[in-house]
Amino acid sequence: MRTPPQPPRGPTPPRGPASPQRGPAGAKPAPPRAAPRKPSRRLPAWLARAQRLLLRPAQEWQAITPEFATPGPIYSRYIVPMAAIGPISATVGTIVFGVRNSIAGSYGMSPGDAVTSGVLEFGLNLLGVYLFAVLIDVLAPSFGGQRNRVQALKVAAYGSTPYWLGGIVALFPKLSLIGGVFALYSVRLLALGLPPLMKVPRDKTVAYTLLASIAGVILVLIIGPLTAVVVGR
Repeated sequence: MRTPPQPPRGPTPPRGPASPQRGPAGAKPAPPRAAPRKPSRRLPAWLARAQRLLLRPAQEWQAITPEFATPGPIYSRYIVPMAAIGPISATVGTIVFGVRNSIAGSYGMSPGDAVTSGVLEFGLNLLGVYLFAVLIDVLAPSFGGQRNRVQALKVAAYGSTPYWLGGIVALFPKLSLIGGVFALYSVRLLALGLPPLMKVPRDKTVAYTLLASIAGVILVLIIGPLTAVVVGR
């Protein structure tokens, strides 16, 4: 007996889009990746240290005391950029306003003289902080402390931080003398830094700080007029 013929098949219907492949049973889809974070901007090391000396000086002096250092790195990593703030600000302010104010008085100055004065002031700042360190070192035994030239340079450099930061006010010649107010905070930094670094007894810290501060003021009083004399004013 013959099998009846099968009816012809129609065209195959089109298939829908392929379903996505599934992972193992119970697996959850991976969460979308977060966009990479931009690296945070950090202050330069010397400016970060200046900030810590202003905001938490006692803790920062404790960190500074045991640091092994030589005069070269102290100068290149801290003193040079800090000592440049005042001269650069005064030079820019003088070029813009044509007048420079200092302890020697107010006087007009050409742009060329302003640059010359700024370079000279910067050089005298570098010399002044070294002389300040020498005085701190020489005075230490008189107050029961220990002589150590590197530690004395640390005190002179880091203790002068408010004075140097105040130099930015020199951008505006009429306000330049106000920067001296910032220097008053340097006295507090010296009082906190001298005992741990120069091994001075606490009961002699006040007298040591007072004498060291007077020495620092004398150096500042010498630098300003000397700069004016050299540039011919």
